Formats: sequence, structure tokens, C-alpha cells
Amino acid sequence: MERLHGVWLGVGAATYPTIEAARYRDELTFRPHAGDPITQVEQKTWRLRPDGTESLLHWEFGFIRQIEGATHEWINAQNNGRVEVMKGTISTAGERLILRFESVAFANDPRMREAARELTVVGDVLRYTMTMATEAHPTAVIHLEAELRRGG
Repeated sequence: MERLHGVWLGVGAATYPTIEAARYRDELTFRPHAGDPITQVEQKTWRLRPDGTESLLHWEFGFIRQIEGATHEWINAQNNGRVEVMKGTISTAGERLILRFESVAFANDPRMREAARELTVVGDVLRYTMTMATEAHPTAVIHLEAELRRGG
């Protein structure tokens, strides 16, 4: 997990059959908690408009905690009111650190059916995708894709 800790900055794209596609600036921070297998996670994104202005698009805050062996739980609260619990694994493959999480519970957002996140870190580059299915579009498709670099 140490390879994940720090601030990651970059740009992503949001698409989904029910929304207008958007580009966004992303700041994703992972902070360790000394002495415990817990990492604090904060993600903020800003919509990038063609005129160069930006506005807060999404903000979430939570924790990744080891619950048993290689199994981890990622719990977060989001500025749209949604609370999400995901379970998954953190593994390595050569130089790659790979996090794979799938939703197991949602609260305060009846639209959500499922979501999955995959993050891959190689050196100072973090790439992620997030797929989801909703009541309006019940087949899971990619919603978010981004490439971030280790920052400040």
C-alpha cells in the first residue's frame, strides 16, 4: 500500500448513457494511518469547461481497511449524499500495484445497482476506471477513466 500513499493529480473523462460527457481535473489522496491497516482516501474532481473555467464536480471521503488477508473494504461518503461500501483486493504483478473493488452496499441513492473500481499504479502513474449500473441503465459500463501522476 505504501506505493499508493500520497497525492495524485491528473485529468479524467466521465461518460455514461444518461449524462453529457465531461472532462475533469482530479486530485486523489491516500494517507496512511500509523499503526493500523487503514488508509484515508479523499477524491475531489472539478469539471473542466471549454472556456477554461472549472467547478467542483464530485467529492468523496473514506477509508480503505484490511479486513482479512488480501481482502480489503473501501467505505466512502460522497457529496451527492451517497454512501458506498466496496470489497476487493490489493495485489502486485511485477511493477504493478492493482486495486480491484466491487460495491456490496449503497445507501441514500436508490438509483445505484452496482459499481466497480480498478486502480493500477506503475511508478509515479496511477490509472483508474470505474464502471457502474443504475436503474436507468442496468448494464454496467465504464463511467470514469483517468490517468494521474504523483504530485505535491
